[in-house]
Amino acid sequence: MGNIHWKQYFDKKAEVHGASVKSSDYFNEKSFFMQRDNTLRWLGPCKGKLILDAGCGVGAFSEPLTEHNIVYGVDFSEKSLEYAAARGLKTMPGDLTALEFEDGKFDIVVCNGVIQLIEQYEDVIKELARVTKPGGTLLVETLNRGSIQRKLLKLLEKDKKFDRMYEMSELRDVFAKYGFDNIEFLHIYHPFHFVTQGSGQNMLANKFSTSFAIKGRKAN
Repeated sequence: MGNIHWKQYFDKKAEVHGASVKSSDYFNEKSFFMQRDNTLRWLGPCKGKLILDAGCGVGAFSEPLTEHNIVYGVDFSEKSLEYAAARGLKTMPGDLTALEFEDGKFDIVVCNGVIQLIEQYEDVIKELARVTKPGGTLLVETLNRGSIQRKLLKLLEKDKKFDRMYEMSELRDVFAKYGFDNIEFLHIYHPFHFVTQGSGQNMLANKFSTSFAIKGRKAN
């Protein structure tokens, strides 16, 4: 689907499901909250930070961050942004390849479950890198192309969409290309609740994790 079709798709989901995480494309609410809690715990304590949630949807992922930080949310689904604003995000519609922010604005940029929907994903990461301040953190979560479990889920859960998927090494290279170091991975194993951390070199994690998050520090 192109961006216009995705916008229509998520506008419709927000109309039907409102602020519920069902407006996103997670397997279920339990899976969403498990992934969110593990990912935010891995991100680490955040207080007094300026944060961007790129592709924020209804704002459920970054809602816990709004208590002690200023969180901006950008998405192309304006209907979804209504719910994100109610969760405390400072929202604006926008294109993730052409954000209306100055260079180096944000301490932390998160982009959760988005790049598998966008063909020009490297343009998105390049733009997210631009608005991350030196010394700041970029965190992206997406689907694992190398996962045996993901391939089985594709056969068993036919009602779910499995869009573009990524190798960990592919995203590591793109992060490095756009100025990030200290690159780490969080491996997620749906429907199990545990996660593992590492450099992305562990072959078992690469084969069995259904999704992964990657984070890096913007070099000074």
